[in-house]
This record gives sequence, C-alpha cells and structure tokens, in this order.
Amino acid sequence: MKNLLLSLILIAFCISAFAQDEGEAVAKARFDRDKSFYVAGGLALPFGGKLDDYGNGVSFEGGFLKRLNKVLSLGGNLSYLSMKYDPANTYPYYYNVSSNYAIELEIDGGDVTMLSAGFVLKLNFIPVSDNSTLSIYGIANPFVAQSTRSEMEGRGYFYENLDSDGQWNDPVSGLFPDVWDATDFPILSEETKITGGVQVGFGLEFMPVKPVSFFLQTTVGYTGTISYISTQDYLSNAEQYVDGNGTIYYDADPTYYNPQFPILKSGFPALSVRFGLSFNF
Repeated sequence: MKNLLLSLILIAFCISAFAQDEGEAVAKARFDRDKSFYVAGGLALPFGGKLDDYGNGVSFEGGFLKRLNKVLSLGGNLSYLSMKYDPANTYPYYYNVSSNYAIELEIDGGDVTMLSAGFVLKLNFIPVSDNSTLSIYGIANPFVAQSTRSEMEGRGYFYENLDSDGQWNDPVSGLFPDVWDATDFPILSEETKITGGVQVGFGLEFMPVKPVSFFLQTTVGYTGTISYISTQDYLSNAEQYVDGNGTIYYDADPTYYNPQFPILKSGFPALSVRFGLSFNF
C-alpha cells in the first residue's frame, strides 16, 4: 500500500511540473477533440503471495476523460473485477497430531467480485496534440468499491496409516467427511463490503484517426481490507510433517482447526492488463 501511495504522490508531482511547463498559452489551447468515452477489458491477475489460492480473473472498465492540456486529462470511471478461487492452487494436506490422522481438504466458493467508481487522472509523458499518433502515459485511479466474496463450504477427508508404511492413505473407518459451512461457521457466509483503494499504472495509446484510438494499459491496484481465501497466510507458520512418500502435511491445529481458516481479512492487491477503445469528440 505504501508503494502505491508513493507512486500516486509521484504522479501528482509530475503532473504539477508538466502543467507548469505547458505555460499559459498551451493551457488555453483548443483541441478539435478534447473529450472521450472509453471501454476496456482484460485480465485481472493475483498480485502477491496472499492471493495464491486464486486463479486469473477478468477486469472491465468504462469511463470519460476531458483533456485539459497537452499532458493532463481528468475524468471518472466505472470498473468491474472478478477473481475466482482455484482449488488447484490450494495445498490440501493437513495432519491431526493428537489423533494421528491425515486430512485432505476441499473448498468450494470464495470467489471475489468488485464493482467500483472512481476518479481518473491521466498524464501523458510526451505532450500530445491533435496530430499525435502515439502516446505513453501514466494513470492514477482512486476509487470507492463494493466488494463481494461468495459463500464458502469446506470438506475434510480423514486418513490413517494402518499398514505402517509411513503413508496416511487408508480412509478412517466410520468417519464421514468433515463438512463445514456457513451454518456452523458464519465467517464462511457471503460478505459484501464497501471499501476503497487506488490503481496506478502505465499505458500505450495508438491514435490512427482522430475519432478513435486504441490503448493497452497495465495497472496495479490495492483495495482496502476485505475478506478472501488465503491458506498460505496460515501455512507459513505451521509445523510440517512428511510421510514415507515425501508428501508434506501441515499441522492441522493452527490451520484446518482454526475457526478463522481459510479466511484472511486484509488488503486485496491485483494486477490488471486491459486493452481498450476510446471514442474522441
């Protein structure tokens, strides 16, 4: 979060410097097309180890920009992000030390979606004019968002080592799967929260004709505290056990049996790569 704020401050400083360099004459210059509507879509990627349980998602954005001078544009946007929980990214093996049972975990749900509205600040690193065909720019986008994590359910399958071969692969007789859901664990219920954050990044815009331009944009976003799946946050401090086949099992007490597991309440960082189309008028 600190790095993103520092980036935002740096962009603001550059904007001030560029705007002063433009001078009064440029500030009053007229552009044939100084307004634009744009739409963009692309990938939303987990950014940072806390989101290892999630796969790649999607990100869409639409907005309006008003060009103030050759370097600075201001506007607003609406955006949507969806990132799904991926069971293949979650480590499934745990060990009940006191009972000498191994546990294999399955999780369903936990998808994260965000709908946000924000303020857009765009800074062209190379001043543009009506005749420009290429622009490299920086962008900052503070926003307010509604975040939703879908309801979750988990199941634990128990195994023991009956043949003393050092491998916990024999189902425990008489034990059905350990099912935990929102009925017994309210923390697993769907959660919707109003939060805020900021995106900062860079883009490349191609302007072959005045009415239309195309752009490719990469941003790193940080959203304030929400809840999402992060098994890695619990595993990092859990003791490890290894069976005869070399499979690692994590101590179930601070992980599987923790009433907060596998939910983490923290900031949500994501990397977005979008391709967009701008209509200029």
